[in-house]
Amino acid sequence: MNKIDTLAQALNQEILNLDLVKEYQKIEKELACHQELQELEKQIKVLQKKIVNQKAKQDDSVYQTIEEYQELRSSFENHPLVVNSLYLKEELNELLQTINTSINGQLMK
Repeated sequence: MNKIDTLAQALNQEILNLDLVKEYQKIEKELACHQELQELEKQIKVLQKKIVNQKAKQDDSVYQTIEEYQELRSSFENHPLVVNSLYLKEELNELLQTINTSINGQLMK
């Protein structure tokens, strides 16, 4: 392993040890094990496909399907685990962008 790989691995380990990352990983595991949310997500995907097919066939019942889809999606997106996951994901993305900007900024000096 060369020096760059060693440094990259060390940075990766530091990032993985951050409380933010640990909390995000914990929430993601909970989401993956939450059967109700998994089923809801599957139903949402089925409705998305149904909407596309109904629109292609110019089926007027698409409006009812869209309404059902919006209700399920709202229920999914407003679940506390999903809300927490999205919040932590946003925070994590900001952190990673900051790290990226810092590294790139140092290279441009």
